[in-house]
Amino acid sequence: MGRPELALRRALAIAAALVACSATPSAAKPTGAGFELGRAHVGPGVVYFDGERQASVRFSFDAERRVDLVIRVVRTANERVVRRYERGGLAPGKLHRMRWDGRRGDRGVPGDGRYAFLIGPRGHRGARAGGFAFHDHRFPVAGPHTYGDRFGEPRSGGRVHEGQDLPAACGTKLVAARGGRVAATGYSDALYGYYVVIDGLATERDYFYAHLQAPTPLTRGDAVRTGQRIGEVGKTGNARSEFCQLHFELWPDGYHHAGPIDPIGALREWDSFS
Repeated sequence: MGRPELALRRALAIAAALVACSATPSAAKPTGAGFELGRAHVGPGVVYFDGERQASVRFSFDAERRVDLVIRVVRTANERVVRRYERGGLAPGKLHRMRWDGRRGDRGVPGDGRYAFLIGPRGHRGARAGGFAFHDHRFPVAGPHTYGDRFGEPRSGGRVHEGQDLPAACGTKLVAARGGRVAATGYSDALYGYYVVIDGLATERDYFYAHLQAPTPLTRGDAVRTGQRIGEVGKTGNARSEFCQLHFELWPDGYHHAGPIDPIGALREWDSFS
């Protein structure tokens, strides 16, 4: 065999090898397997952190075979991913469900805003399944109300008002502004009447509710959800000669540590969407 023929055969062998390599897909590369999001439902429309109902998505999809899917929770204002889940080997044509517990990947609590679920195979951005509003607090008076005495107003004996009064009809339901655990309950005839203190979940804050109509149904150590009933508006303690109201205090470093802060800004914000 002459040198020209040998060179030609070598060239043909190399070309065949290159064709074979290009025709063989790499198993390491992600594949959508023809993924297409089908029916999808997201609910509820408004979600509160640590509330009694979590954000959830129900969905189905079409694909050529079982697929590993990535489900992302994103803030719609900037498409930033706040939580990422992976579900392996999901079957096409079936109904699947996923819940979000309201926390970021680092276990912190994201800010208020609009969020959405994105669903798709690994290596793909994902298809939008639906959105919802998320809030980390809820207004504590679940009914018609007004705003009364402000934080810092002078009181007898050289005291100052350490909270915000929220007048409302006696018997109006009160709910936890933030979930957590009950730190204290009790009765103070001279000042607060029936009261309850809740140690907020995922925050240093404590929340103080006073002048309840009757003892709270909760006891110390009980777990409480955001928006859960904690009692009713009343006029006990030194409010007995005034009007039905909730006296609300916000302690940023825990009850009886440092001191309370003016809660009016937070209350008006929560009131705007609750």
